Amino acid sequence: MDQKKLIDRIQNGEDSAFAELIHPLIEKGYRTSYSILRSKEQAEEVVQNAMIEAYRNIMSGKEITYFTTWFYKLVSHRSIDVLRKNGRLREASLEIEYLRDEQGVVDSVIKEETENEIKKGISSLENRDYRNVLLLYYYQELTIQEVSDLLGINSSTVKSQLRRARNALKKRLLENQMIGVNS
Repeated sequence: MDQKKLIDRIQNGEDSAFAELIHPLIEKGYRTSYSILRSKEQAEEVVQNAMIEAYRNIMSGKEITYFTTWFYKLVSHRSIDVLRKNGRLREASLEIEYLRDEQGVVDSVIKEETENEIKKGISSLENRDYRNVLLLYYYQELTIQEVSDLLGINSSTVKSQLRRARNALKKRLLENQMIGVNS
């Protein structure tokens, strides 16, 4: 039957006319969409959405002279839209990964600079015993007992020197504005 007559019947509320109009176009519409998207599920969804859009256009009274051509163009354009959207999603995901990587670099730089400032702070401590205890405990990762044995001093002396050394270091770093007041 003539497509124009089928469109008139659809606009007059005859739903079976839409099935007659669209049925012969579905398979080729799917192949068209699949050739663009390379995804069965996405192609099926595009064709289904294109059929809905076609029905709405017909019901709104849109003048469609060559329905077959118009429908295949609609399917092609919607497939390309999905492809672009997928590309943007991939680009967005790559951008998020890039930002995560960039944040990791920023964090590493901040950590390295902070460690350098702490090392400078330790080096600038006037009390040599404090410097030694801090370096052995934090940088050599020795236990209190190991520091005690190495330096030949009582473990309670190591603990008190560590406490005093941390306070002196904190004061030095505050003077250099390296750490916040609440630290």
